[in-house]
Order: sequence, then structure tokens, then C-alpha cells
Amino acid sequence: MGTLFYKHGNCPKDNSFLKKRICKIIFLSSKIYIMKQKLAILLLSIIVLSCNNERKQVQVIPLNFQTIKIDSLIIGQSYGMLLVDSNLLIADSQGDSLFHWINLNTLTNKDVGQIGQGPNEYLSFNNFYKIGNRYGFYDSQLRSANEILFSNKGVSLRKKVNFKSLDYRYYQVVPTVFGTYIGTGPYKKGLFTISDSMGQLINVVEEQPYRDDTERKIPELGRAMAYQGKLLASLKGDRLVNAIYTSPMIYFYQLSPTDVTPINSFIEYYPEYRPELGDNSYASAMNRNNKLGYMNVTATERYVYALYSGKSTAEAGLSAFCGNKIRVFDWNGNLQKEYIFDMDISCFCVTPDDRTIYAIGLVDDYELVKAEC
Repeated sequence: MGTLFYKHGNCPKDNSFLKKRICKIIFLSSKIYIMKQKLAILLLSIIVLSCNNERKQVQVIPLNFQTIKIDSLIIGQSYGMLLVDSNLLIADSQGDSLFHWINLNTLTNKDVGQIGQGPNEYLSFNNFYKIGNRYGFYDSQLRSANEILFSNKGVSLRKKVNFKSLDYRYYQVVPTVFGTYIGTGPYKKGLFTISDSMGQLINVVEEQPYRDDTERKIPELGRAMAYQGKLLASLKGDRLVNAIYTSPMIYFYQLSPTDVTPINSFIEYYPEYRPELGDNSYASAMNRNNKLGYMNVTATERYVYALYSGKSTAEAGLSAFCGNKIRVFDWNGNLQKEYIFDMDISCFCVTPDDRTIYAIGLVDDYELVKAEC
């Protein structure tokens, strides 16, 4: 176990020690050193007022994964997991179906989610969500939010809300406790859309991130391409997390029926990119030396877990889209601890008691692995 230091938060309110030191310098100094006194006072004042430079100790905990052997389970490329009791769903972009369904009690496997354009078929997976006892996923190609139902007979999927009436194609969508849906996407204006239970637009809120006034002048459509992230709602459906994977940035929000209000953010780097906007096209060319951010995010009632890369594609190639670190935040956006693993993982989930992590690890191939926290 080690210690990692991050700059984060506000400076301590009690600065009496520094103030006493300044007074003592003034009292003991002679007239010859008046100018030096003033310089020292100025420097110490800067230290007192520099609230953003507080260092917070963060516990770093090493964990080792163990492989879970499942007969007939072959994972192509996994990028999402959902854990409900003993049911584990793994999204596989190279599978014949959308999901592998694992029964963790019997260690058996079955594929669910037929790919196609029929009434009971689906085209893509973008993200899982869970609000209370509601579970589902978003399909951006069908532009639909879909329910996942668990029973003694197995797992079934059902199309729930269609967003085709909107002008936007969402990156990701999550429901809220207010019966609304929050979506992110490449919008001409705004960061989040709020839609009602029928998929009709209520509001577009917030603004795409920017480093300074110069970057803010870039149209939001260009910034939307540069700041793509992973969207996650709390189990109660009243909080929201937007974890940026193109750069180490994560944002925390409070939800209401018609708005999304920032609570906190944890920002290390802003990405370097070149927006490429045409009459009928939009893109942002990302600098390959950019450090990537959060590849996957999940949560329990107590914590938000974010899989951190911190690698650039220039130095790590495609492995930059995986990571061996999980940062653990509370729901107010305060970093609590960090887990470091003995292998890279592509996605993960955590048990409700915060004691066990299931993940897809990069061993020889993609394998299901498990670690006790």
C-alpha cells in the first residue's frame, strides 16, 4: 500500500500559523530589510490565498485479479458490464449477440440480445443503466432506451422509449428518478438533453467543456467531439456523472426535473485537438500525445468508480483504451482512494457492498476476472 498525492479542493480555513509567522517577521526585521519583508509577506499571502493548491492524501491499494473459468465463454471485445444479484451481463462488440449472460452461482453462460432489425432485435450497445430496480441499456442505432428484465426463467429485453422524433443522435442515455432521460451527444448547443418519458425534448442544458476563452470560441459541436465521455446516473436517479475518456476529466451533477446543476469536477488535463467542421460534417482531430481519461465508470450507493487510463495512443497504441487503475469518488466528487491492478482491464462492475470487483482482464485474451477489495 502506498500514498498518492493529488491537488484538489479548497485551502484550509485556518491560516493562523502563517499569519503569526508573517507578524513575527515584521516585528523582528530592521529597516534595512523592509523590502525583503514586504516580498516575504507577499509570497506568504499567495500561499495563504492559493486555495487550489491544497494536496490531499489518497490511499493507493494494490489488488490482484483471479480468472473465473466459464465453459464456452469467448469474449471478443468487451466494453460494458452490468451486475444484478448473481446475474452478470457483458457487452461484446464482436459477439453474435449483444450480451453474454453469466450466472455467477452456476458459472454458466448464455448469449442474449439478438442483433438485427426485427421487433425483438437490437443493433448496438452504448451504455448500461440502473435506477432502483430498473435496468436497461441504450441503443444509439435504434435510438431507443431498452429494459433488461431478470427472472427465474432468465434474461429478457424490451424496447422502452424511442428518441427518433428528436434531431439528435445520442452518445449515451440514462433515466432519472423524475421520469426523464438525460442524453449526451454532438449538439450544436449544450451538453445535456433532458427528454420526457415519451422521448420528447424538454430542455438542453449546460455547455461543452473549455480550457479558456479562446477554446470557448470553438463551436460546441466541435468541442462535443473532443470531450466525449461516459454517462452514469446514481442508483437513486438524482445525481449524474460525466466521465470524459478523451482526457482525464470527470464531472458530478445534481439532477432536477428540468435541469442539471454542477456539483464538483476533477480535472487533470485538457486535450489538444483540431476541430474540423464543414457544412455537413463535424469532427475533431485529437493529438496522439493526449493522456486519455476514464474508459469505464460504474457506481454503488456510496461510491463512483472510474477506470483510469492516463496513457496516450502515441506511447501505448490501442492499449491506451484500457487501464489498470480505478479511482474511487464519493457522490460529491471527492477522490477517496485508488485501486491499482496487476493487469489492464477494459470494463468492470462492483458488488453493492463495495467488496468485490468483476472485470474483463487482458490476460492472454479477454477473460472474466475477479478481485476482492
